[in-house]
Amino acid sequence: MKKWFQERFLPMWAKESVLRDNRLLLQQNQALSQRVKELKAYIRGMQAGIRRKRQEETK
Repeated sequence: MKKWFQERFLPMWAKESVLRDNRLLLQQNQALSQRVKELKAYIRGMQAGIRRKRQEETK
């Protein structure tokens, strides 16, 4: 949500709730981004291994 909207229209308890939820979502997003990086690295490694194995088989 826009900061100006939060400050202007939301009561204090709602602001705290929104900020808490935003922090939680940010942490989850960072964890998922890290997991995606790890999985992409794993996929690249598997692809490189498969390519090498195919090259060795054709020799």
